[in-house]
Amino acid sequence: MEPTRRTDFVLFIQDKFEEIQKLFARKNEGYGASGDLFWNFRQTAERLYPAMYAQDPFAAMFLVAETLVDKHNVALAKGITVSECEERLLDRIVYSLLQLKMVYDRSESQES
Repeated sequence: MEPTRRTDFVLFIQDKFEEIQKLFARKNEGYGASGDLFWNFRQTAERLYPAMYAQDPFAAMFLVAETLVDKHNVALAKGITVSECEERLLDRIVYSLLQLKMVYDRSESQES
């Protein structure tokens, strides 16, 4: 097996980013709302963690996202041959990007 070069990895990332955008658009259409990126996280956080949500909505939504990511982690713990391995990994990237946006939005809201 030949080692992968960094330049090849950068090209791989660029290629996958387009795929990630399409995956997000497809899944968010079913789970999200056009006016609220975090709609599904917000709804679940308000229902399952009302006290936490009242105090820090982003912390509660972040916890919801972590719970949703965990289903992929459990499946992927079976190894590289797990069914839908590639899509599960891409889903984890989408969740990570959503969580990163939560971190940024929380920081901005605390500065205001």
